[in-house]
Amino acid sequence: MILGKIVDFIVPFGPFLRNVENEYKFKYFLGLLFHIIPLTFFVYWLFSFIPFVSGIIYMLVLVPLSAKRHIKLKDISGRPEKYKVYLWYLTVVSIGFGGLWGFIGHTFMADTVAEGIGWTTGSPFQTELAFYILGSAVAGLTAIWIKGHMITATVITKSIFWFGAALVHIKEAVVSQNYSPLNIGAPLVNDIVLPFVFLVLLYLVIKKSSRKVEVD
Repeated sequence: MILGKIVDFIVPFGPFLRNVENEYKFKYFLGLLFHIIPLTFFVYWLFSFIPFVSGIIYMLVLVPLSAKRHIKLKDISGRPEKYKVYLWYLTVVSIGFGGLWGFIGHTFMADTVAEGIGWTTGSPFQTELAFYILGSAVAGLTAIWIKGHMITATVITKSIFWFGAALVHIKEAVVSQNYSPLNIGAPLVNDIVLPFVFLVLLYLVIKKSSRKVEVD
C-alpha cells in the first residue's frame, strides 16, 4: 500500500490514467494541464539531480512500475491487454511528457543544452528540433484519449527519430571526437534503449492481438 502511494507520487500520470480511461472530459484535460504535468515536471526535475541514469530510471523502471500497478488495480488479464497498458504508459509519459521536457530544454535553455552536446550555440536548427519534439509530445499526450493507431504512429515516428539521433551522436564521437556528456552519455543510451523497448512492446501487442483474433 505504502509502496503504491510512493509510485503514484513519483509517477503522477499513473492515478490519472487509471481514472481517465478513454472518455474525454474537459475536467480531465484541465487536471492534466494544471496538475499532472506540473507535478511530473517537479518530480522529474528532482530525479534530474541523479547523474547519468535519472531519465533511464524514471522511464524504464518507475513508469513500468506504475503501469504494473494499473494492471493489478484494474485486474487486467491476458498478455495483449497488459502489453497495451505498458505501451500506453510509456507513450504518454516518455514521448508525451518527455517531449515537453525536451522542448523546454531546446527552447529556453538552448545554449546550455547545445554546449552540453557539443553543438554550436544559436543555431536555428535547434529551434526546429524543439518544435518537432513538441509535436511528438502533443501526439504522445493525445494518446491518453486516442490509442490504437495513434500510439502505433507515434511510436514508429519517434523510434526512427531516436535511432537516427543515436547514429548522429555516435558519428560525432567517432568523426569529430565529440565526447561531451550529452553526446555520448545518458541521451545516447536513451536513444538506443527506449525505441528498442517501444518497438518490442508494439510488436508484442500486434502479434498477440492478431493471434487472439485468429483464435476467436
